[in-house]
Amino acid sequence: MPLLQTKALLDSWIAVTWEEFVNIADAPDSTKLKSYYYNGKMRFENMSTGSDHSKDHMTIILSVGLFAALRNIPINGHDCCSYRKKGATEFQPDASYYIGDKADVIPWGTRIFDLEQYPLPDLVIEISDTSISDDLGTKRLQYEELGISEYWIVNVQTMQIFAFTIGIDGSTRRIRESLVLVGLKLEILEQAIQRSRQENQSATTAWLMEQFR
Repeated sequence: MPLLQTKALLDSWIAVTWEEFVNIADAPDSTKLKSYYYNGKMRFENMSTGSDHSKDHMTIILSVGLFAALRNIPINGHDCCSYRKKGATEFQPDASYYIGDKADVIPWGTRIFDLEQYPLPDLVIEISDTSISDDLGTKRLQYEELGISEYWIVNVQTMQIFAFTIGIDGSTRRIRESLVLVGLKLEILEQAIQRSRQENQSATTAWLMEQFR
């Protein structure tokens, strides 16, 4: 499939071989696209450049980092990194985290995280402005099948967070308090997003510090 054809096929799951997917995903013209491969189908999305998406993205990253620092929880977060298992799957969430004993598992200089070499992240986050139905649908199934410990979907339009924990047996349940960042109530993050609509990030961060202490 010629690369330029993907411009008309963004935000759709298209049946292709793994080799076809990799050729498109690794092409220079795809550097500004988020890439996914699941169940024999590929999906490409434009990396959002909108103010609403980017500000909520930053609010979540600031919140998670601040909470972990104040609670002395080792973490390393990654922004829009690609996770790949050759011949099977690829995902590129808006944010992802290795937590606790796995915080330092990814060495500096790694471009694509090879899931045959490195473990899955503990937390995956999608910031959903226009992709909410897919983030709640096929992507959720992909993350469930992989066994990601925790998955958050931040709905930019409604300022809600849908969060799920995934058990070792593949079962999922919705949560309102993180299990991988123990003690982090998602209601606080929702309030931070709401406050960010009316105040600057410094003010929101100061408020978060009071909530997390």
